[in-house]
Amino acid sequence: MDIVGDAENDDGMVDRLLNLRHLVINTTDQAFLNVSTSAVNSTSSHLKRPDKMFQNAMRSAFATGFKARHSKPAEMIARYLDKAMRKGQEERSDTDFDTALTNVLELYRFSEDKDVFRTFYHRSLAKRLLLGKSASNDFEISMLKKMKESE
Repeated sequence: MDIVGDAENDDGMVDRLLNLRHLVINTTDQAFLNVSTSAVNSTSSHLKRPDKMFQNAMRSAFATGFKARHSKPAEMIARYLDKAMRKGQEERSDTDFDTALTNVLELYRFSEDKDVFRTFYHRSLAKRLLLGKSASNDFEISMLKKMKESE
């Protein structure tokens, strides 16, 4: 809520949310594990899986935090993606750039204002395509597919 509610730092909102999400995911995936024992070829082995309760709590906390300023997070995520699609991957590999875009799109899923996001994103997409400002048509197509899958 603090990150979303900080109107003075809207430009850095998405980066800060990505960093927080990365930290929380690493923490829940490493510190809060369910350990189960299974017999494999008559030897006992331990399987460690992230605790679903903590993962669900993280998702719920992000969704609640996004409500602090209604449609602003959705707008900022769309603007962030617009900048990324204009700049392109720069020195990153295709896989790294795709992963970065996917991580940003994960934030979109926490927003209740998906229509606001889609409106901003589609406007900026149309502008990029009409003005020839898109860094990669392949990544544009990939993003549209990912957005459609997440609906």
